[in-house]
Amino acid sequence: MRRRSTLLVAGQFALLALAVAAAMATTHASDWQPPELFVSLLGLALVGQFVSLRIGEIRISPALIATAPAMALLGPGPAAVIAVSAVLAWSLKARTPWELLLNNVAAFTTYPVAGALLFKALGDPGAPDADPDLSTAAIVFAVYVVTDFLNFLLIVGYLCLRDHGSLADAVRRLYVPVFPWAVAIGTLTAGTVIAYQAVEMAAIAVLAAMLGSYRYLLGAVIDATRQRDELREQVEELEALHSGVIRVMVETLGMRDRMTARHSAAVARFAKATAAAAGLSAREQELVHTAGLLHDVGKFTFPDHTLTGTSLTEEDWALIHSHPQRGADIVGRVRGYADVAEIVLCHHERIDGRGYPRNLSGDDIPVLARILSVADCFDVMTARDSYRTPMPIPHAIAELRRVAGSQLDARFVEVFVGVIEGSGVDFRHADDEDFEAELRRQAPRGPAARTAR
Repeated sequence: MRRRSTLLVAGQFALLALAVAAAMATTHASDWQPPELFVSLLGLALVGQFVSLRIGEIRISPALIATAPAMALLGPGPAAVIAVSAVLAWSLKARTPWELLLNNVAAFTTYPVAGALLFKALGDPGAPDADPDLSTAAIVFAVYVVTDFLNFLLIVGYLCLRDHGSLADAVRRLYVPVFPWAVAIGTLTAGTVIAYQAVEMAAIAVLAAMLGSYRYLLGAVIDATRQRDELREQVEELEALHSGVIRVMVETLGMRDRMTARHSAAVARFAKATAAAAGLSAREQELVHTAGLLHDVGKFTFPDHTLTGTSLTEEDWALIHSHPQRGADIVGRVRGYADVAEIVLCHHERIDGRGYPRNLSGDDIPVLARILSVADCFDVMTARDSYRTPMPIPHAIAELRRVAGSQLDARFVEVFVGVIEGSGVDFRHADDEDFEAELRRQAPRGPAARTAR
């Protein structure tokens, strides 16, 4: 860690020395003329630095509005002095740690020198005898945008190296939201350079007025970006909480009744595989998987004897028939799970309309509920821990086909049978491991992430 820090400091000193050497070698006495231009831009830079805005560890300063014309209208030395004076004044007032101060000085020396040299290489469009045309404006604009990004890279790149951060992520979070303002200030800089050639110091006065507007508008953008990021974090935390609530529901049911928990895990796996084979979307596959895990959660409130399926009274059967509605009521209380609740509610409806609780028929039954019904019936018939004698798989397939078109959707019966016979998906009926595996397979943020937004 200490060696890495030493290398970073050495790199900053080397960058600073290179920039200073370049400035000294290319700056002439005429670059400081007229003095009133230098003094005016220096004053604007100092004011701009003290109304800078913060995003995390990064400060965005309107001082760039003054430094950019200095690169075009003066030269490497004056532009670097203006930029460094502004950042030094702020850093000393804020008592910036020396490592960051070094980085600031190196960056605020390098980018104005680079920009001024680039201007000279492109024909010095800010020179008094330059033609104030669109090509000049385009050169000024392009150089500003390039040097603005260079300044960002020098500051943020150092922080990313120091903290092992991602530069690409930093660009996305910090630079992209304010890039439109870099374009706007580049345009303003180009206009200022062109106007200075015609009206001289009056153009700088207009630039000073624009500095206040820039600070206000940029502040509004940064605040909006910060609020957006905070809202996204809150939504993700809420979605994770909702998914956790669902998991707790299923695990609680599993602690009370392992047979129902294992059955729910198997149905979830069967239903998702069927939805995939039927060509449904990834979102629909997740929805039916979640509904499979939760389709019997309404039984959580049942007396223990009703879960065995033997010696049940009419009242017991009436209670059992209420579990889709009870389950839907429970799941529907979780924000973002309305679609799952609808599947849970309808998984005992029949194609012929003789199901429950709403006596829906045919296509009125949600597609995913029809898929879930096939998976549910198959597991009840074939599971070893069912309350009835397990049926061999070929016999279960024959029974599914027998009730296709009356109880079950014939299309999804055939899709399901095709999955069993041809896909190689593991449809064994094991124990608690199946239940835990399906819970782990559940998307961490659940369907709420795809329905709540």
